[in-house]
Parts: sequence; structure tokens; C-alpha cells
Amino acid sequence: MNSSWFLIVIISSTFTGWFISWLIIKILFWPVKPIWIGRFKIQGLIASKQQYFADKIGSRVQAAFIGYKGLDEKFSDPALLEKLKPEIEVHVDHFLREKLKTVFPILAQFMGEKTISQFKNAFLTEIDNLLPVLIRNYMNEMKNEIRLDRIISEKINMLPISYFRDFVYSNTIKERKYFSILCAAIGLLTGIITVIILLLINI
Repeated sequence: MNSSWFLIVIISSTFTGWFISWLIIKILFWPVKPIWIGRFKIQGLIASKQQYFADKIGSRVQAAFIGYKGLDEKFSDPALLEKLKPEIEVHVDHFLREKLKTVFPILAQFMGEKTISQFKNAFLTEIDNLLPVLIRNYMNEMKNEIRLDRIISEKINMLPISYFRDFVYSNTIKERKYFSILCAAIGLLTGIITVIILLLINI
């Protein structure tokens, strides 16, 4: 066999390896809309599985959100409650001194400064005990009510495939280059092995 044929085999194998890498990257996003050939459907992997990926990502985020304890601890942190105390105290004081006269006018007539102070301290003590419990219960209810899985799934499904394509292409330039080189190297190695086998057969 002519040596030029060996060179053609090696070059062809190398090109085939590179072409396969290009094709694999291409079929991730193309074609966007399904092309039917008889019963067979041809469609890009990301495009055909967009709904599936969106649902999976949404469900995982929802599970992580429900299982996350950081929000409970953050909102029931004593340091945060201490920051809220001045505002709570102002509202309690305003209620006892102003609103009570409207809500319970007769009771307000018998409440002096000492009684108001006692009521105020009692309210603030009760709020100190009740507020962390209310916050924890509220956070638990909020986790169950807020459906991040549906929100995320819907948002991902609304994104065009071109968005994912541009994102992947722009953030994997080096990786795609290495993948193409690797596939071309495998093609080159395959070509060399093929040539060696052909030479051994012709010996």
C-alpha cells in the first residue's frame, strides 16, 4: 500500500475525532425544535430535556430550602430580637398610653403611671417569650407556602435555548478546546494503530 494512503488514514482519523467532538457539542443545543424522521425524533439534548431539567432543579432547590435551618436560626437570633425591642417598646408604650383610652376608656381612667409601667413590663416579657416561637412557626409555614420549585421551573422553561447555549459556550471555551484536542488525539491514535495493523497485514 502506498505511504500516501497511510497519511490519508491518519489525517482522516484525526479529523473524524475532531468532528465527533464538534458534533457532540453541537447536538447539545441543536436542533431546538424536534425534527421527525418517521418515528424517530431528532432534537438537541438540552432542548428536549428542558422541562425535565427545570423540574429537577426546582425540586432540589425546594428540598434544600425546606431543609435549610439557617433562616430559622437567623430570625430567632437573640441579637436580632434585641434590635427589635426598642421598636416594640415604643408600640407597647403608645398602646398603653394612647390607644387604650379609645379601646378601654373606663379601664384607662384607673391606670396610673405605675400600673402602665407594670403592664408594659409584663407585655414586653411575654413578647420576649412569644416572638421567637412566632417567628419559627412563621418560617416553617413560609417554607411550605413558598413553592420555589414551581417558580424556578417556570422561569427556566421561559428561557430560550440560545440563552443556555451562549452561557455554556462563553464559560467553557477552554474545556471545549481541550475536549476537541482530546477527541482529535484519540482519532490520531486510532489512525496510527490502523496504519500499523495494515502494515502488519501486508508484511
